[in-house]
Amino acid sequence: MKTIFIRSPYFIEVNETDQLGSKVELFIWNKYEFEPDAPNYTLSKKSPSPTQPKNIYNISNYVKEYIDIINPVLITSIDEENINNWCYVKVKRYTSPEIIGEYNLIDETTYVALNGYTNYLDGYNNLIDADQVILTSLQQNKKHKYYTSSERYSGGPYINFLIGISDNEYKYTISVLSGSGSAITTTIINRPEEEFLIKIPATNLSIPRFANGNIFEILKDDVVIFKTIFILECETKYEPLLCSYINRLGGWDFITFFKARTESWEVKNKEYQLLPNDLDYNTFRGESKTFNYEAKQTVKINTGWVDEHYSELIKDLMTSETILLDNKPVKLKTMTTDLKTSLQDKMINYQIDFEYNYNQINNVI
Repeated sequence: MKTIFIRSPYFIEVNETDQLGSKVELFIWNKYEFEPDAPNYTLSKKSPSPTQPKNIYNISNYVKEYIDIINPVLITSIDEENINNWCYVKVKRYTSPEIIGEYNLIDETTYVALNGYTNYLDGYNNLIDADQVILTSLQQNKKHKYYTSSERYSGGPYINFLIGISDNEYKYTISVLSGSGSAITTTIINRPEEEFLIKIPATNLSIPRFANGNIFEILKDDVVIFKTIFILECETKYEPLLCSYINRLGGWDFITFFKARTESWEVKNKEYQLLPNDLDYNTFRGESKTFNYEAKQTVKINTGWVDEHYSELIKDLMTSETILLDNKPVKLKTMTTDLKTSLQDKMINYQIDFEYNYNQINNVI
């Protein structure tokens, strides 16, 4: 399974000897849909010169149109993620060796595309070629605090896990263990016949809670490939807010902001000067009128005391294109923050400003 991340450029090269030009066909579809009979996009170019025949096509922007991520649906048991969170793209490469407009097929490759990005230091055309991809920025063997309530949420935070097909026989085991290592729940997933993006609950009110946390493990053929610790924390003074966002790998991650919050209200409008209604004007009318009101609400919230590894989650949050706070769409107002360390900062708390991403006065036409 070749997995690409389409928030970064992904280039298709056609570089055949003596080619006069080239063509690339893109077939893009979501799971449970049929692969298109005709290409969604056809891209073609002439070669720059006989000595430099290479053509390069960036396909990311074309693929991104077929991924539409809106909101997570919290869960209490393993379930499949929304199929619009990812898509397939088949790339057919053609060369035109003799006459422009007549093409010979070179090869075809099918990719799984996610709405994530790669790091500059990863270099050119970085992809993941593996049977599975764990789509989270949670650090292995670290503790992560979460809050959930049956009164406010129908489920809890989860981890996205992309499983691909393979020629090899294998199975995945999802285990939740007590702090001492004894199994609480175990789920086995056999090798699938097709790609699946699933969501695995990180917390569940029905699972016994331990003061030192519950251990969450994913095993492939009895070998641990991911392990972290979740702590369900109670907060008696403040009302915790769950922040959901798409991380750098294109999966949902969650941060609970446990501590104090400050809400603000901002109103904008346009003012126009009025003409008097009569020479003997009405003194109750005033000389101006305001129209086109926009009301924006912002909120400043705090994580509470967290560990140093939370800096990776904060970086992903600040670069995310899709963020929800308590299941309401928001956008970041905090564009700069210090990435704190326990050595310098001792106790670590992140304060983030959000703006609700809609006009409080409904003006949708």
